Amino acid sequence: MSRRADDISVLAGKLRTFLNDAGWVEGRHINGLQFYFPPQSLGIQGKYSVALPDDVSRSGMGAILHGAADSLREIYGYSSIGPLLDRAAALSTETSQARFVSRFVDLSTRAGNIPLYALGEYLTQLEKGLYNSAMFKLGGHDSKSRGLAQQFAKQCQFLQTREGSFVASVEVPSSVLRQGDLFGHDPVESIQVCSSMFSAINFLTDRVLNDAERLDSDAALADAIALFDVELLDSLAKMIIAPSMRTIEFTLEVGTSLRTTSTGTITNEKADRLKEYVAFIKKHLRGEDDVAVTGSIVELRSRDPAGNKNHIMVVTKYHGDRTFISATLNNDQYQQAVDAHKKKRMVTLRGNAIRLKTHIRMVDITDFLT
Repeated sequence: MSRRADDISVLAGKLRTFLNDAGWVEGRHINGLQFYFPPQSLGIQGKYSVALPDDVSRSGMGAILHGAADSLREIYGYSSIGPLLDRAAALSTETSQARFVSRFVDLSTRAGNIPLYALGEYLTQLEKGLYNSAMFKLGGHDSKSRGLAQQFAKQCQFLQTREGSFVASVEVPSSVLRQGDLFGHDPVESIQVCSSMFSAINFLTDRVLNDAERLDSDAALADAIALFDVELLDSLAKMIIAPSMRTIEFTLEVGTSLRTTSTGTITNEKADRLKEYVAFIKKHLRGEDDVAVTGSIVELRSRDPAGNKNHIMVVTKYHGDRTFISATLNNDQYQQAVDAHKKKRMVTLRGNAIRLKTHIRMVDITDFLT
């Protein structure tokens, strides 16, 4: 089996484990696909299923996994399935290039033209978005990360446009920004950066611009934490608002796989809601720096042991109040946590903290002691 086929097989196994753990029910096998049906607790109306391939060596199976992962993102949010979705994007096609395609619908673009200031605003923020998305996925602000992100953004090319409403296509070259290593760092490929960035845009269009639901729930904040930092959020919000277009339609093309989303008609009310959301999230994502807490483990969860991302919940006294603290541990830290939990020992977490509605989320863990 080739390396790529092996990677697809591993990804299929992880998605299958996710579905089984979430209570999905195995259904029929048709044309080499295993169908899974959602648990009643999700409240999904009508016939709905997610398909995974039985034989991953067949052509086109990567694209099927990408579609399955994207469907699960719509149901569970990016914080639950995002890493698997981004990996699926990288494996969805034999080609390794991706394209961001944006269609501007406005009175000023009817003839296939676009005001210079509008295109300039869009391209400036798109370049910043690509740079900040790469920095976010690399997980650091050191000089090496900045150099890799700058090189990545500079390699992207603006392609020829198409007639009609103005269409801007930007091609992202195939590149590996960071190899996986023995210190627990996952590999970061250019397509994974694009997939993550598109998910962030999708969140802003679907959940902020085109939905009236409250965005201060733990689930919504968890998605925000998983999708962007302050710099990335700021550039993507400006990319949507600054061109002053009536509507912008976004498409991510990876081979034959397509993901699409739209701002809908950008009214003043929608623009204000997006600006208010940016201000709200900035306050949360800035959080508190260099926080150290010691407490007892009350929850451990690892749906993806090979993925180096494992969940822990600790209860402690924080500023005199009984407080729950959550964090993501790498595999070595998680094994230490499991051993400490068995021996009923307390653990110490140090890092930056973000206060959510029901608990505090530790990010950028610098120390984990048992």
